[in-house]
Order: sequence, then structure tokens, then C-alpha cells
Amino acid sequence: TLSCLFVVICVLRFLLYCFFFFFFQAEDGIRDAQESRGLGDVYKRQYQRRVRGYSVLTMLRSLLTLVVVVVAADVPTTEISPGVHMPMVNFGICNHTLWLQSGGRGLDTALVYGDAAQAEVGSAIRTSGLPRSSVFVTTKIPCCPSLQWEAYNNKSNATGPGLRYCETKTTNSSGDISHDLSTLGLEYVDLMLMHWPCDKFEDTLATYRVMEGMVAAGQARAIGVSNFNATLIDQLFRHARVKPAVNQCGLSVADHTMTPEWGRDDATVEMCKRHNVTFQAYSPLGGWALGGTGHVLNDPSVKTIAAAHNKSSAQVALKWLVQQGIV
Repeated sequence: TLSCLFVVICVLRFLLYCFFFFFFQAEDGIRDAQESRGLGDVYKRQYQRRVRGYSVLTMLRSLLTLVVVVVAADVPTTEISPGVHMPMVNFGICNHTLWLQSGGRGLDTALVYGDAAQAEVGSAIRTSGLPRSSVFVTTKIPCCPSLQWEAYNNKSNATGPGLRYCETKTTNSSGDISHDLSTLGLEYVDLMLMHWPCDKFEDTLATYRVMEGMVAAGQARAIGVSNFNATLIDQLFRHARVKPAVNQCGLSVADHTMTPEWGRDDATVEMCKRHNVTFQAYSPLGGWALGGTGHVLNDPSVKTIAAAHNKSSAQVALKWLVQQGIV
């Protein structure tokens, strides 16, 4: 893989700096013993010491590069599309700078999260010192009109950014995409998702057609959907020119049967597997989808298994997803 190649190159580069540094240091020591103590020789030795100092800094920088690449290479990923590898764990609304510093590489945001949230993601990438290619960025655009999505959120008393975005939306899908990229400050994203389906399938497909153009234009390495149930995934798959790489839905060990209309069920997981679409779970510990983490972390079965294996409830709940190939 490319990560392995980078590691090999960095190792060779570091060893090469070590060789030259210690070789010339020994050579300079012998020369110092042989040379006279003339003023010209003093200036020469001072210059050599400065060169050696620069070599040390370069060597340390090479070592730091090696460490960063090795850490990035250790991040578990799954191939969602040919040549596109997505980290198994991605961070949503949070401190993305801290996430990157902690070794995380998957960042998740959306147009409806607001400009400040998307700008923070872009800033975190630029100030991290990491190559853009080592960070995986997911963002989303809405599909409007979607009265069913808004009605569901009103009924469930859900709260959060952009849940009633379609009520005030004034731009088309192309404008949403441009706004996403501009706010992030990126030339491309690794994954663009349709945040939710429209009320009518023809409107959903029209939005997806615009997203397909992103792949051809190099603005997205892969595209997918979010909150699509089994029926809708199957329907979209039969009409899509570019296969949806991901379906991101709320799912957890405590919530995989209760909301099938929004893809939060085992049937949708199985439909995605049938079409080789990666199923990604948001709210894997309950979170927004269940109005808190208590349903998962305090689940009696989860707690029993955690105690038996000396693990936390969160580790058990996440393992339940990973064992099914869910990101």
C-alpha cells in the first residue's frame, strides 16, 4: 500500500541522515586533530558545526515525519470505492484539531451543521501539518423538499443543527456543493453524502445526479447517501451511474429495529451488503439518534458482556458494529 511505501521511504531517509551526520562528525574530529590552530581553521570549524547543527535538525524532522506516517498507517480503514479507503472511526461535531492530534484521521461534517463547524474542519486540517491525502473528509448536502424528514424530527422532538434546513433553503444542489468546498477551504472532499432523501424519488435522483458530477470533476473521491432505508437504497442503486459508496444511518446495539424508515434497522444493513455499499453508523453509542448514550451504555446485556471481558460498555457497543463490517 502507499502507507507502507511512505514508511519505507521515511526509514531509509532517516538512516541516510544518520549515516552522513555521524560519518562527517568523525571525519571532522580527525581533521581537527591534524589541522593547525590558524584563524582560518577556526572559521572553518565554526562553519562545520553550523552544518552539523542543521543536519541534526533535518534528521529530527525526518524522524518526526516517520512517526506521523507510521501513526497514520496504523489507522484501520475499509475500502468504500476502488482506491478510496475510509477510516473505521470518524469524528463528527467536536474538536477536530484534538482528534487529529490524537491520531484520528476521519472527519465528518455537513452543510447544515453551519459555516463555523465546516470552517473548523478545514482549519484543523491546514494547521495539523498532515498531508491532505492522509486525512479523510466527509461532508453532506441536503435534499429538498423533504417534509417527511422534518415531520419525523418534529414528531420525535429531535434537536440539532439544520433539522429544518429545507424550510429556509434558497440554493440548489450545485450551490450547496460549492458552498461546502468554499467553507471547508478544500479543493475536494473524500466523501460527499446526500444528508437525507427528498419526498419524491425523482427529486432525490436529481440531487444524486449533481453529486455524480462531483466525481467526474474531481471534487469528490466518492459519493453516498445518509438516512436511506432498504427500499430506497435498492431503488437508487438501480438508477445510479456512480454507485453509492456509503449509506450513513443511525445504528447501535440498542437501536437497530426501531426506526426502519430511516435505515436504522438490520434490513437496511443487509441491503447495503447485497449491493456492496458500506454501512456507516452515526450515533453508535446512542447519541443524537436516541437522545443520549444511556440506552447503549446502560444496556444490561452490554454491561454484562463488558464486565465478563474487562472492557467498557462503549468498547463492547462499538465492537458489535465492527464485527458486522459497519464503519
